Amino acid sequence: MDIIYLFRTLLKRKWIIIFASLLASGLAFFLTQNNKKKYRSFTQISTGFTISDKIAIGTDNFDLYEADTKFNNAIVTITSPSVINLLAYKLILHDLEEKEPFTQLKEKDKESALYKEINKEQAKRIFSDRLERMNLLTSYKPDEKKMLEFLSLYGYDYKSIMKQLVVYRVQHTDYIQMDFISENPELSAFAINNLYEQFIRYYKKIRSTTSQESLDTLKNIMVKRKEELDFKKALMAGAGIASANMESTSTYDLISNFEQSLATEQANLANQQASLHKVENRLADFNSQSSSTIVPDAVNDELIVLRNEMNEAYRNYVSSGSNDQALFTKYNRLKRQYQDKVAATKPSTPAVTEKLPETKTELLARKNDLQIDIQTSINNINSLKSKISILRGAANSNAARGASAETLIKDVEQANTEYLQAKQKYTDAYETSSSSANNFRQLLMAQPAISPEPSKRLLIVGLAGCAALLASILVILFLAYLDSSLKTPGIFAKAVNLKLINMINLMDLRKNKIADIVIKKDDAPRYTKQHNIFRECLRKLRYEIESSGKRIVLFASTKKGQGKTTIITGLSYSFSMSKKKILIIDTNFCNNDLTIYLGAVPSLEQLEYDNSKPLVQQVLEKAVTIDDNKRIFVIGCQAGDFTPSEILPVDNLLKHLHELTTAFDYIFLEGPPLNDFSDAKELSQYVDGVIGVFSASTTVKQIDNESIYFFKTLGDKYTGSVLNMVDLQNVNTA
Repeated sequence: MDIIYLFRTLLKRKWIIIFASLLASGLAFFLTQNNKKKYRSFTQISTGFTISDKIAIGTDNFDLYEADTKFNNAIVTITSPSVINLLAYKLILHDLEEKEPFTQLKEKDKESALYKEINKEQAKRIFSDRLERMNLLTSYKPDEKKMLEFLSLYGYDYKSIMKQLVVYRVQHTDYIQMDFISENPELSAFAINNLYEQFIRYYKKIRSTTSQESLDTLKNIMVKRKEELDFKKALMAGAGIASANMESTSTYDLISNFEQSLATEQANLANQQASLHKVENRLADFNSQSSSTIVPDAVNDELIVLRNEMNEAYRNYVSSGSNDQALFTKYNRLKRQYQDKVAATKPSTPAVTEKLPETKTELLARKNDLQIDIQTSINNINSLKSKISILRGAANSNAARGASAETLIKDVEQANTEYLQAKQKYTDAYETSSSSANNFRQLLMAQPAISPEPSKRLLIVGLAGCAALLASILVILFLAYLDSSLKTPGIFAKAVNLKLINMINLMDLRKNKIADIVIKKDDAPRYTKQHNIFRECLRKLRYEIESSGKRIVLFASTKKGQGKTTIITGLSYSFSMSKKKILIIDTNFCNNDLTIYLGAVPSLEQLEYDNSKPLVQQVLEKAVTIDDNKRIFVIGCQAGDFTPSEILPVDNLLKHLHELTTAFDYIFLEGPPLNDFSDAKELSQYVDGVIGVFSASTTVKQIDNESIYFFKTLGDKYTGSVLNMVDLQNVNTA
């Protein structure tokens, strides 16, 4: 949609916009002239939510989201019915007890049945009791309901107070500000200060109650966890699980030690057996060779005796279970004597060679020692294996007992963990409850305002006018946007897409006749610019028809009320001014307005081609002239629900229109609307051209598109379209 068109639309309706703005401003001025003065008092409260003065317990970090939530909770608590009603009780008690109440009731309020029914002393007792105990009045009790209505009479009910109260957080600070606006400055200051007091009372009450309930709950949980832990410990002690575990641990330690000793002893046994094998091989060599060293028989006998005594002492020691220390000492003494004797039998001078072969006696002594050591190791190994076997049996027994008690041990551990957690929670809550204090502080006491708040009356009046101005503009633009009528030639070209040969401006024909406007008679009323434009538009249309070369023209439209009758009449007068002879035939059987308007005789149905009389003569006899110069002739028709083919004779006038062109310069026919009737389609075969008439105030719908399509199918026979009833203010918008 063109911007210029929108601007012209607004300009066209400028007086509506101006009137709406002035009306809104005047109405606002009138409604605000009796506004009473308002006085505002305020106070600021430090919360401690972001900057706390208390001693920190633990390692708590500051949480911005938590602080914001606390601010919201505090504001909601301040504006809750519990706190606001406590303030209401305080205000009503002041008005009932003081000589100068804040609210002066009007005489009609004092004469009301409610005011007379209320016992003032009883009301004071009820309000004082509720204020002291911090209980609210309820509306389902008749007596208390009257008290609530009594508060409303004074304007101290919850809704009335909330309209005057504003509570908000001062941005980027730790403060909450409370504002109270009323018609009495003393009331504003009193209300805001008492609101803080009632909030602190209520806050302390709910905080102490909640803290005590929380501590009691946590303490009960801790005691219950302790009882469960003691019970499970008693079950474990009764089953001997603790001693079994200790015994199992000690047994496994002994088994590990014995296994290490067994491995060492087995290694020693392997070494001793290897040494014995070497000695036996050496003795075998001595038996095959002569010994270079002869030991005296006496010495040899002594060695044998000592060796036998040593072996006997060892056997006695082993027989005692290796526990007799005296036998073991005797064995060591005899062993040293035997070794000393063997050493005494060796030559005093060392051999000249690097390594002299050992004597047979020495080899026999060495063999004897190795045999004794081997037997000792075997005994020790057997003893260690026996002890390990015994200990493993004991360990398996303890393991069986431990497996059955594993569930109890885990239960005890879980119960102990739960008890410690419950104890820690209770301790933290107790310390927090003991150390936390009320952090709210009233930094600024509310004072009665000296001057009233700005009335903002001029601002309200101005805003009302601007709002009405903007609203009226938007409404007009919205209606213009919704208006899809063919207002201008440009819009017509986009919506209809048919050849436009001319437009006719809108004319008010209630005071002027078409003949007076077109012919411009001297005795006609004063002509205006619209009259001249209308006359010029008809002249342009006359030129287009003359240029087309078509003399028999049908005027059709998609719907009724498009102005075909007006255009045909005005165009005929315009042609008569140029000395042209015109024949008008009304073929609109469904609505013969042309016949009625021009005063013609319905004779079309009677005209039939007759060789006995010329057709032109018949037409002139039936036609009616409407101008002084006798150049415009009109043939009327009857009105009825029928088509030309149904009502006209077989050889009717329409089939011989070209014969009439000898007597008439132009023949104009008016057809019914295409959307409703098919007459125009039948009539199109008798004419040279068809002109479509469209009203600028009409809109194109789907049924119109079908009729427009018919116009397009006519091809060259379609002379063009005429846009009728165009508003001159919209001509240059598209």
